[in-house]
Amino acid sequence: MPGAMRYTLSILGLLLLLTSCGPDGKPGILGRLRVDSLEAVQEEPQRAEQPETPDTAAFAAAFNQFFNALQSGDTAALNSFVGAEHGLWLIEQPGAVPAYSHFRSIEQVQRKYQQRPFTSINQEVKACQLQHRDTFPGFNCADMDGGATGFAEDGCFYTFSTSGFQSTDMWQYAELSEQQAQQVQELQQQVEATVLHTGTSYRFHFGYRHGRWLLLFADLRVPCSA
Repeated sequence: MPGAMRYTLSILGLLLLLTSCGPDGKPGILGRLRVDSLEAVQEEPQRAEQPETPDTAAFAAAFNQFFNALQSGDTAALNSFVGAEHGLWLIEQPGAVPAYSHFRSIEQVQRKYQQRPFTSINQEVKACQLQHRDTFPGFNCADMDGGATGFAEDGCFYTFSTSGFQSTDMWQYAELSEQQAQQVQELQQQVEATVLHTGTSYRFHFGYRHGRWLLLFADLRVPCSA
């Protein structure tokens, strides 16, 4: 048999061995490679869906970007802190009970107080020298006399101890549908960092998603005012 013919037959035999099933009925080498590749592609979305560890070291820098955007009224930059999937919940207290309002973008926000936009917050929160605290300073309405904030310590603080807000049930006093109440409860569980501005008592609750810190709740309630 000519050498060229033997070489061709050898190559064909090797390809048949690679692609055919083995004696146990399982795919050959190339078949197994294709199966492994397909399984890897199928598993990739599952890996992507796994929760990410919050980048706590980067939170202060992320909040400063948010605060600078707020001060300059940059709604485009502020929108980068609003997730497309769950949006932003605004919590206010125009009367005796809290009011929850849901928005998909910063431009949509209309505060209960005079229908002001979200960026109007910068008229009240003019400075925020962020400081870390394991727990926030205590508060007492009786200590608000003479223009005091009522907090044991004044400043702008952030914490990663968010279990108190995660478990709060004040949503049940608001006029929410069953679906909205469920959404609020689920989103509360995703809050991983909170900023407190004692001068206004405003709190900003953030969650970490897809490598970004997002604003989930802005609590603009004023204590002792109801």
